[in-house]
Amino acid sequence: MRERTLHRWIGYALILVAFALMGLGLIALYSAAGRFVGEKDASLLPLVERQLCWIGMGIGAGALLTRIDYHWFLKHSWALLGLGLFLLLLCFLPGVGHTVHGSSRWISLGPLTLQPSELIKWFLCIFAAAQLGKPVLQPRGRWRRYATVLAVTVAFAGLLLLARDLGSAALYLALATVVLVIAGMPLWLIGPGCLTAAGMILGVALSIPERRARLLAFWNMESDKQGKAYQVWQALVALGSGGVTGLGLGNSRQKMYYLPEATTDFIFPILGEELGLWVTLGVVLAYLVLALCGGWIALFAPDGEGVLLGMGLVTLIAVQAIANLGVVTGLLPNKGLPLPFISYGGSNVLFCLMALGTLLNIHRQGGNGSAFSVESQGAQRNVRL
Repeated sequence: MRERTLHRWIGYALILVAFALMGLGLIALYSAAGRFVGEKDASLLPLVERQLCWIGMGIGAGALLTRIDYHWFLKHSWALLGLGLFLLLLCFLPGVGHTVHGSSRWISLGPLTLQPSELIKWFLCIFAAAQLGKPVLQPRGRWRRYATVLAVTVAFAGLLLLARDLGSAALYLALATVVLVIAGMPLWLIGPGCLTAAGMILGVALSIPERRARLLAFWNMESDKQGKAYQVWQALVALGSGGVTGLGLGNSRQKMYYLPEATTDFIFPILGEELGLWVTLGVVLAYLVLALCGGWIALFAPDGEGVLLGMGLVTLIAVQAIANLGVVTGLLPNKGLPLPFISYGGSNVLFCLMALGTLLNIHRQGGNGSAFSVESQGAQRNVRL
């Protein structure tokens, strides 16, 4: 009885935390974008209005996904992958694709731009769950499914490497690693594969002059404060200036053209500068609660497909949050990954709300016992869905 009561409230906690993060993100965006007020062709409202527009679309999509059985999407996983591939290829089409800072990641949709790699995250989760969620008696069939998921993920990651979107490519590979581990693929095979993939991404990064400069600056930020390490250094200054209690909402100094991308990838330091240490720790705690609630929902999914789908979505949100927080605090190399639910950027908030809606759909159908179990045989662990 207690377990069922807790399971019911987990869904409410997930919604509450997600919307609290979005609300905080809008407040931070309103404050960080204040530097644009007074310019000739820019004002505060368009940024907030566009974000609200995307949030509205995301809430609509998420609400729809709570009502449509996720098994319907699993049956059409190949078609969804085809749609994702089509959208991704449009990024390379002149006149349709939109390039920023040398990366061809966006599609122009009038006043808005769509980043297909964000939607493909959801498509890949659906595909991986459809392939690996059902039990297969024949070992050959099981290995064939492992290879299929891995090949499709590597193919999409390769296209993103061509578009110079190294962060999303790494997220795709992290997703594949987690779902393959949960599905039972031996760790002695996954480990070398992960190292090989990481080496490939590092090799591509070193082959691009700007990315190579960022990596070198990460290793020695002190010697390159005015160069490639400038952005991270200013983020650390912002976090340090805020102290425990912060300078007060709207009183950030780093947002006044000192900290680049203060409304998108580096919005967290603005929160720390204005609202202080307690709020930044609260944000970290909120992501921990979000991951735990999502993991609980996935654990009590009605079937193996729901387990893999839920864990895949939670992995993408959690890893992206960890990566963003690691970058802005100087613990990881600088890479353009937004902070989920908080950063300005429509495609990412759309994906996050779609993931939220899917998790709630799994939550509605689950709660009658876990579909996930681990069998121990000596030092070996076998996962059963």
